[in-house]
Amino acid sequence: MYDDKQVLVFIYITLTSFYATKMENSLRMILEETSFYNQIVLPKKLNSLLPHFLSSWLRTTLCAFVLYPLAAIFCLNFWKRYVSASKESMPSRRTMVFQAIGAFTSIPVSTLFSTTFEWMAENGWTKTYPRISDVGWTYYVISTLIYLFVVEFGIYWAHRLMHDIKPIYKYVHAPHHRYSKEIMISPFAGWSGHPLDGALQELPYGIVLSIVPVHFTTFLGLFLVEAVWGVMVHDRSDAKGWPIMGSDYHTIHHTSGRNNYGNYTIFMDWLFGTLRHPKKCNVNNAEKVQ
Repeated sequence: MYDDKQVLVFIYITLTSFYATKMENSLRMILEETSFYNQIVLPKKLNSLLPHFLSSWLRTTLCAFVLYPLAAIFCLNFWKRYVSASKESMPSRRTMVFQAIGAFTSIPVSTLFSTTFEWMAENGWTKTYPRISDVGWTYYVISTLIYLFVVEFGIYWAHRLMHDIKPIYKYVHAPHHRYSKEIMISPFAGWSGHPLDGALQELPYGIVLSIVPVHFTTFLGLFLVEAVWGVMVHDRSDAKGWPIMGSDYHTIHHTSGRNNYGNYTIFMDWLFGTLRHPKKCNVNNAEKVQ
């Protein structure tokens, strides 16, 4: 006969072993997924020579080099206005080339951060899980929405603090805000700036991974959408889609320098009193605040 203590020890060992096996299988599946993406993008020989982390960083960087100009080119509303509007109301080709150069030089640093988030997931430092079937669709939807909400909160404050903390603004965020007049803003400005600028605003994506469970592939997809959104929100479109933080709101952020810090929505700006609606602000005459 076993006493109660022995039974409890047996249950504890069994559950611990089960959890460890499940965790090991989950991490293996996440590693297999990122390895699969590396094999698609990189030549087989190169992929075999590089450590996994470097392969993932190179894959992400190469994809970003392609994604950035494609996203800018497909901002069709901007290019329609560029063709039809007067030259005085649109950024010059030289300005857009300068923006693109700034973006391409910052990409390798930004992708270093996103690759680190992948590495954290591969090594069990996050609450990511590899299969939706492991948790069910209800859990998946709710946890994804919670993740997005917390990330929205984090990006709002990361962005706002980059303005409020003067040394960070001066040395990191100000290069992106050199485009403080509406006529200087283009989709190419979206990723242009100091190499640490975009990386610091990416941090909430990685930090929240350690707090909120999220499907790993969904996380990668959300990061991809975020990258495209960073370009689109600079296309100066006046399309309305409440409560979306569209480019009309973000243009005000550039011209005022102190409003509309949000990412996807205007909710955080409304909640913390920094929201300015386009109809209440003449973006051409807005005061520049550093």
